[in-house]
Parts: sequence; structure tokens; C-alpha cells
Amino acid sequence: MRFMSQTTHHHQADPETDDRSIPPMALWLGLLGLIPFIGLTALYVLQMENRIGWTPGYARDVLVSYGAIILAFLGGIRWGVALKHGNSAHAVRMFILSVVVPLAAWVALFLPKPHDVTWLIAIFLIVGVADVSLVSKGHAPRWFGTLRTILTVGVVGCLITALALWPFLSIPA
Repeated sequence: MRFMSQTTHHHQADPETDDRSIPPMALWLGLLGLIPFIGLTALYVLQMENRIGWTPGYARDVLVSYGAIILAFLGGIRWGVALKHGNSAHAVRMFILSVVVPLAAWVALFLPKPHDVTWLIAIFLIVGVADVSLVSKGHAPRWFGTLRTILTVGVVGCLITALALWPFLSIPA
């Protein structure tokens, strides 16, 4: 006897039940959230802040602040996951992580350069892996893992660019 998953028939995925396709609004909002990372990184590494009335290096400071804000938002995802699990051990872990992520991001605001950006890179990578893990454990739809991977690559790419070029920029520390 053959199981349905072993049949050779190819059916189109039902959009109502298929959790692989990223909802257009989630994709657009996620990509829009990359714009400040890209723009601030460009302003900083091209040393164009003075063209918009900012002091040199200010775009980098705003980049770090924006990164911390986004990590606080990502930490909140765990709160939402925990709400679905009552008082289970998994819920307790998610509630704790929902608070730890923003606190860890907040620390970046007090670290000296370039450690602040290095710290954010590490946290974004850890949270990105944790988000993909939520998917693999069935706590989030598959599209969420795909979206988070795309966005994490974009964010970390911007932060690595800012970090890598920092020694070559003529901006006071």
C-alpha cells in the first residue's frame, strides 16, 4: 500500500494550506525594513552624511540604533510563539528569550566602536538561526524561515560592510 506522500502524482500546492509561499505583505514589509540598513550603510561608507546635514559617523550610530530596534521587534516574535503554548516549558523559554533578545540588543548601544556592530552581527545571526529553528520544530510556517534567512543575510551584509570599512574611513571613533 502506498502512502500519499509516496505517490508519483504531482499536484499543485493549495495556497490555503501551503505554508511555503511568503505572504506578499510580509515580504514587502520585510524588504522595506532593509531600506534603512542599506541607506544608512551607504551614507556611512560613502561618507555622505554631511550632504544631509549630519555629522560624520552619525549614520553609523543611527544604523546601530536601528539594528537594536529591529532586534527588539524580532524578540517579540518569541512572545507570540509562547502565547500559543500556555504554561509549557517551551512557552517559558520563549517568554524569556522574548525579553533577552531586546536586552542583548540594547547592550550594543553602550559598547565602543567597533564592538557595537560586531555584537549586533552576532545577535542577528543567533536570532536568525533561532527563527529557522522555530520553523523546523513546527512553531512557525515554512515561509517564515525563508523570509528570515533573506532578511538576516541582508542585515548582516550591511553590518559587515560597515564593520569591514570602518578602519578605512576618516571618521573619528
